[in-house]
Amino acid sequence: MLKNFLLVSFRSIWRNKAFSVINIMGLVVGISAALMIYQVIRYENSFDKFEKNSDRIYRVVTDVDFNGTVIKNDGVAAPVAGVIKDRMPAVETVAPFFINDITRRITANGKDFKNGRDVVYADKNYFDIFPYQWLSGTAASSLREPFTVVLTAGRAEKYFPGLSPAAVLGKEIIYDDSIRATVSGVVADLKQPTDFKYMEFISLSTLQSSGLREMYALDYWNNTNAASQLLIRLHASASAKDVTGELAKLRETNKIEDQTKNVLQLQPFGDIHFNRDYTAEGTPAAVTRLYALSLVACLLLLLAGINFVNLTTAQAARRARETGIRKSLGSSFPQLLLQFLSETLLLTFLAGVLSVLLTPLFLVFFQSFLPKGLTTEMLYDWQTALFLLGLCLGITLLAGIYPALVLARFQPVVVLKTQVQAAGGKVWLRKTLTVSQFVVAQFFIIATLIVSKQVHYSLSRDPGFRKDAIVTVRTPQRELGPGERNTFQEKLAAIPEIAMVSQGGTPPLFGGFMSMTFRYQQGEKEIAQNMELRYGDSLYAKLYNLKIIAGRNIRSTDTIAEWVLNEKAVTSLGFRHPQDIIGVVVENHPVVGVVKDFVTSSTRKEIPALALSSAALWQHRTMHVLLRPSGENGIVWKHALEKMEKAWKEVYPRETFSYDFLDKSIAKLYSEEQRTVQLLNWCAGLAFFISALGLLGLVIFTTNQRTREIGIRKVLGATVWQVVALLTTDFMKLVGIAFVLAIPLSWWAMQHWLSSYVYRTSMSWWIFAIGGGLMALLALATMSIKTIRAAWSNPVNALKSE
Repeated sequence: MLKNFLLVSFRSIWRNKAFSVINIMGLVVGISAALMIYQVIRYENSFDKFEKNSDRIYRVVTDVDFNGTVIKNDGVAAPVAGVIKDRMPAVETVAPFFINDITRRITANGKDFKNGRDVVYADKNYFDIFPYQWLSGTAASSLREPFTVVLTAGRAEKYFPGLSPAAVLGKEIIYDDSIRATVSGVVADLKQPTDFKYMEFISLSTLQSSGLREMYALDYWNNTNAASQLLIRLHASASAKDVTGELAKLRETNKIEDQTKNVLQLQPFGDIHFNRDYTAEGTPAAVTRLYALSLVACLLLLLAGINFVNLTTAQAARRARETGIRKSLGSSFPQLLLQFLSETLLLTFLAGVLSVLLTPLFLVFFQSFLPKGLTTEMLYDWQTALFLLGLCLGITLLAGIYPALVLARFQPVVVLKTQVQAAGGKVWLRKTLTVSQFVVAQFFIIATLIVSKQVHYSLSRDPGFRKDAIVTVRTPQRELGPGERNTFQEKLAAIPEIAMVSQGGTPPLFGGFMSMTFRYQQGEKEIAQNMELRYGDSLYAKLYNLKIIAGRNIRSTDTIAEWVLNEKAVTSLGFRHPQDIIGVVVENHPVVGVVKDFVTSSTRKEIPALALSSAALWQHRTMHVLLRPSGENGIVWKHALEKMEKAWKEVYPRETFSYDFLDKSIAKLYSEEQRTVQLLNWCAGLAFFISALGLLGLVIFTTNQRTREIGIRKVLGATVWQVVALLTTDFMKLVGIAFVLAIPLSWWAMQHWLSSYVYRTSMSWWIFAIGGGLMALLALATMSIKTIRAAWSNPVNALKSE
């Protein structure tokens, strides 16, 4: 029986090649999208699943409260680890480690290497949390002494190529010419996905024995830094709630007093990869993004299923006689049902095979917003095969059951005596499903236009400062003294292609934050206000064209001596007019000027109260360079950058020169939105492609049914365009209905999305008009493939065929 089912199914698919190809193409797109998104979700959920007793592992994090403004920090004050170890018996393992965000150069085997954030200071407890395989050395002894380092096998091969793990022991590695560490162990690289991708582990005791104790604030309770990380593992009988309560008492026990209220929290280990409030060291996955991708996959599969239902039921009249003959020869209802379902399964299986072949291409096309570690190898394992099998069976049942019921229910007496014109009279169902398809496609088109408009608004909005033709250059973290930096600034200022150079901290707008609490006594009332900070010399405001509306600019000093506030800071401290605050002493320093408000972060956040000051020299680590006009083909900027690199090499001969254009750095703040635009573009394209396939199939079916009518109308004088209008009017009505239904849906969804921006664009009427017009043009173009050809056909041939 199975052989017979398959044989008949192949014959039916081959007999209706056009409709079969349309169905398979739609299913291929839907299944490929589902496969790709399944791999993304599976990959994201595989992070850090290999640690022992991971359900008992937590990261200690800090909520920093600045007078009601809560800032979540994934680090802790350095002394917290020691107190937990000494006073909390519920904690089984305490594993503090410090991320090395200082080192710029590593010297090994006589060669210099650039370094990222993959070096940490840790002790043996780190390797109790993470089960590394030791190739040489041991966890117990390798990090016991100061100035020792453990390498991963990949890093050992990079530094000492050709040497075995045992031979690497005893080799010396130098960090920034200041720390000389001896290799005391080598561990195998972690193969599983993890957010803790460190490759060099310097003994934690090195911080105590080197000049880094102050830099990493090992003795300061008031310094919370993301570089200071703390992992703990609780005893099996311990309660995380009880430990959290004990953490809340640490500051009181140690009599910590400062301007902020820090609250220590326990973050579950499994939450690290999915929590963007406490930023993971890797790339945290947005749960909402995974939900959105899952919804996209379901919608594309739904559209492909609608195509199958529409085209199969539309052809029911053709297969009615087949059903009647089968029933008259003894076929039962269950046999016919299985026969038609087997055809659906065969089509779905063919689409599944093609999807497995095409999904690697999809992974390439979508790589800009897919996890970097996702590879095509995951496509070819038993889990994916099981998912694909379940997916094909699910599609077969959901998309094939209704058409199979329609075909199997035809009565032999009726169909053998008369010609069935429609699938059980359910023409309204096909129209409803077609409208549903175009509602989805129309929604994606409108959403794409609105998100693109918001991105354009964010990038083109006047930020309140100059952002074009500005280059920022970070000087080395460790310098012999400010003389090197001053020399570098002088060399830059002497370059003819450079208009101005300023020493300072971060640019006016960047992705992070620096703040402190300002207190001002207004009569008997004390006003406390959290303020953003920017540091720079006297040229900083001039270079960025910050508009001073009262008082004067700051003077260059080597410490904080005076403030320039923005308008928001003035009003937040209780002053009505900018000139009223000039000369007022705030936080022990006078306010000498007020600048007009400027943007300090993305358009998601409100412009904050802000203070600008000259500061300690160690805070002036960035050179802000204003270039002259770029000239033809950007030749001026090219020469400027070449001369800047030459000046850098003269001052910092062993350091790598790097720079950033400020406008490009600002654009990176909206990379998430730009990826969303790309995703919506693909979704809109794929949704319309599947919908257009279904529309084309229905147009082909309708045109074939009306061949004789078209011939008669042409003989009676109908023009080509009149025939085209006749064939397309009904379908364009469905597209119009879909547009009307998509307007409130897209308006509601995008209004909700835009509400996350403090400064946002408006949803103009012309966006919906363009979306509807674009959909209408695409639908007409799709239908014209068949309708114009039918309208141009010779009526004689049409009438002869009847």
